[in-house]
Order: sequence, then C-alpha cells, then structure tokens
Amino acid sequence: MTIQGSCHCGATRFELSEAPVSLTRCTCSLCAKTRALWAYYTPAQFRLTTPQENVATYRCRPKR
Repeated sequence: MTIQGSCHCGATRFELSEAPVSLTRCTCSLCAKTRALWAYYTPAQFRLTTPQENVATYRCRPKR
C-alpha cells in the first residue's frame, strides 16, 4: 500500500511504502493547533515525488 503526502502548503509531495508502525503526538503550538501526528520512516520507505529543484527549507517566522 502506497501512502501519498505533502507538506502543509502542498508544494512538496512524497510517497511512503507502508502505513506507520506507530505515531507520536507533538505538543508544540503549531502541532497542537493542527492536531498533527508524526510518523518515522527509513530512507528506503520514503520517495520524494516533487522535483529536487522545487524543494526548499521551511523556516517558521519568528514572533515579533
């Protein structure tokens, strides 16, 4: 079973080879607001489907 996903804006897309074995709940303010759950995979289980030249680093804007 292939699982497809993306970053929260949808610009970076990926595929995972299988469902996660376990999930972790993060309690930071962003994850708590969005009820995000984290799963961890090996590089062999992950495939980036967005062209590498279109991938960038996300940086949260600091509070002022």
